[in-house]
Amino acid sequence: MRDPIEEFMTYNRPFALRNPELLRLKVARMADSPFAFFRGTFHLYARDVIDRQNVPPGLFNGDGAELDVVGDIHGENYGTYKAADGLFHYDVNDFDETTQGRFDLDICRLATSLLLASQDRNDPLPLAVQACLAALTTYTETVIPALKKSRDLNYDLTDANPGPYTPVAALLAASAAAKRSQFVSRLTELKDGRRHVLRSTHYFNLSAAERTQAERLVADYHKRLTNPVNVKDYYNVEDVCGRVSGVGSMGRYRYAVLITGKGTPEARNVLLEFKEARPSAFDLYRKRATEPEAFVKRAERVVAMQRLSQAASSPHLGYALDDKMSFQAREIGPGDARVDAPTLEAPELLQEVARAQAAILARVHGRSAQRAVGPANPLAEFADPGAFCQRVLAFALGYADQVRRDFVRFIGMRAEIENVSNWAKPG
Repeated sequence: MRDPIEEFMTYNRPFALRNPELLRLKVARMADSPFAFFRGTFHLYARDVIDRQNVPPGLFNGDGAELDVVGDIHGENYGTYKAADGLFHYDVNDFDETTQGRFDLDICRLATSLLLASQDRNDPLPLAVQACLAALTTYTETVIPALKKSRDLNYDLTDANPGPYTPVAALLAASAAAKRSQFVSRLTELKDGRRHVLRSTHYFNLSAAERTQAERLVADYHKRLTNPVNVKDYYNVEDVCGRVSGVGSMGRYRYAVLITGKGTPEARNVLLEFKEARPSAFDLYRKRATEPEAFVKRAERVVAMQRLSQAASSPHLGYALDDKMSFQAREIGPGDARVDAPTLEAPELLQEVARAQAAILARVHGRSAQRAVGPANPLAEFADPGAFCQRVLAFALGYADQVRRDFVRFIGMRAEIENVSNWAKPG
């Protein structure tokens, strides 16, 4: 019988053994809302899809090719960043759970996330459904021409061309206006000629062994960069700390490393994040990518998928290896931001965001399909786009209800779950 609490404990046991306090923080963040719980349980979603829990006929079982998919796609995994072309882009920016699977793994998760995000805003159900349908109709209208190669697969939203989506355009404008020196000065202090990251709820001290590992990662990352910045001392390490961010990946090793960049006194440093890469829960539950080699190669795979999927990527995107572990590397930049759905003034603005996110996902899938099978359209489900949207909406409504019921149980057992020492050790 399906037990979401047991599933949560089993999946998170390795992280609980490493750092019980961080796991308790993850539980606290997941307890904020059903949407936060959903973000922290991609592993449960993966298992439910595999077991066909609440799955209407016609989903997750087509004969078409498996494609590269994002995996854990939801509204919080889109954001702004500065790319190598000098522009600020709004795009998918988290590929931790990327895998190969049916394209509906992604679109069903995005649709469910939009329902939950809308309900977190206390929007009535008809408006939550409208946000979901706005995404689904935009997705089908964008992906079908892309698969037929009648539309450019470089669909992009930037500060120079933000598209017709008001919240995304405002976010891009604010990101482009952000100043590095102000960002770095706010996060650091200058002491004895070096900058140090101010410790807070987001940045914490590491053990000596962890600091040493982070320093090794920087050296390996620098060695692997195709086009490193040609500035003396640019990659010198000034400070290292742990980082708390997000919900789903909390528990992985996650280091924030402040490097010299283009100037310490002027606060023109660069803050890099190194996040432990692990095989997707979707693969683990299908008994794929379980060998040690999968962990070593995982970060390279994640970074490759990100570069193939994004319209343009950050010049600091990369990866590093340390013994049998691999880490994704990226910049934590002054222009990084996300749309804050609860603060949007009207439900119609969430619908605009939903359209933007769906169009971007369609581009990701269009590119994946062409890599998998060339120009042929493998997605027979789109023979009737309306029926496809109806099936996905039915799944999203059913699965959002399942998430809310799981969340109620999670809250009811929160005290037991937070007592990590009782369940962290197997047996």
